[in-house]
Amino acid sequence: EQMGWILRDPMAVSLDTLSYEGFIAGSKAEFGLAKEGYVSSRSGWFSERTACYLASGRPALVENTGFSSWLPCGMGVIAFSSPDEAIQRLDEINSNYMTHCSVARDTAEQYFDAGKVLTELIDCIMHP
Repeated sequence: EQMGWILRDPMAVSLDTLSYEGFIAGSKAEFGLAKEGYVSSRSGWFSERTACYLASGRPALVENTGFSSWLPCGMGVIAFSSPDEAIQRLDEINSNYMTHCSVARDTAEQYFDAGKVLTELIDCIMHP
């Protein structure tokens, strides 16, 4: 809190979809830590919450679970593997924030658009 971080009641933030959307839209960025199993297995796990931040044009500073092998990182989506790296990446976000926001939205459209994702999923199911 002394460094400007605000902790919010998770129940109030996730009460309904409008509260959740408002919380994300009112955030500067996401800071995400992954469960150790995702990190150590390098499974490529990526949070749907992070996808929501990107869709809202908010950058995401997230612990790398191996998703950097399939998702471009460095602008918009910023992966880190240590506390020191997270601090360094946070400084990078702050120094070029508007570009990070723009790339975040572009990344969401390119990788998480429902029309693209669902079409590919249905195609995989119908034509294994």
